[in-house]
Amino acid sequence: MRILFCTGGSEKSENAIRATASLINQLKADATVLSVGPSHDLIGRMLGAEFRMSEVTVDTDRAVTKNLSKYADNGVKILKEAGINAVVKIARGEIADEILREAETGTYDFVVMAAKGKPGDRHLLGSVTRKVLAKAKIPVYVF
Repeated sequence: MRILFCTGGSEKSENAIRATASLINQLKADATVLSVGPSHDLIGRMLGAEFRMSEVTVDTDRAVTKNLSKYADNGVKILKEAGINAVVKIARGEIADEILREAETGTYDFVVMAAKGKPGDRHLLGSVTRKVLAKAKIPVYVF
């Protein structure tokens, strides 16, 4: 059995990992922790034309990659504390699309994710979670 955990580094994402860790441990499943961030092109567009080929863009891009790795590493650490070995994956692009792509190509049995990552959102489910739930071809456990 293979499980895909998704994290954006939020407390809610980490709580979703914690909440399912004992179940995953009992299943003796393989785990992957995925963190997705904006594409390189999107960072350039967000910063504007004057920064497209500058050190600011390169430094920002490196910072994004570093944070994605940190978020995924934190998820792996949570799982390791529960006795589960997991691997890290990071991706760049539209978040829901990258989660769906990994879920399909990685032959996972189910996806674990938080209901939403941003606090204060008045919706029960965040936009990424709604899109993954609507399009996933495997079960999605939302916490």
